[in-house]
Amino acid sequence: MSRTLPAAREAFIAAMKRETSGTELTRLVAVLDALIKWSVAHPQAVSFNPADSASGVLAFQHVGTKSTIWSARVARGDAPKLELHLPGAAEERARIMETLNAHSRAALVEKDRLRIGFGALKNTAALDAITGLLGEMTTRNTAPMSAAS
Repeated sequence: MSRTLPAAREAFIAAMKRETSGTELTRLVAVLDALIKWSVAHPQAVSFNPADSASGVLAFQHVGTKSTIWSARVARGDAPKLELHLPGAAEERARIMETLNAHSRAALVEKDRLRIGFGALKNTAALDAITGLLGEMTTRNTAPMSAAS
């Protein structure tokens, strides 16, 4: 049975509550809600992935291809992390990694997954930069489909 977005959000928050509390939890939920709000505001490009998975995981996918664009995961003993899923070229990966590194304390290296902690995304500039990347990723992903239509 597939999940709804509200149910997945609640399960994700419940998983976060096991690791975080108080005002920090409120700030991390605000990051989650901003990512969801951005994704829901782009229904032509991004949709919630309702597939059953662990309660500490939430994912959105490219419309049409069903490939994941971003996922968020709660890990024990750590703040949630956002992962960008990029099927693109090495130059694009390097540019995205550079943006992630500019807003994160933990620097990514070449073979790392494209992840950034929600703690870093509490900063408005970081969140704006990441949603900007998501916008670019969705535009590139949907452009060939639009041209073919």
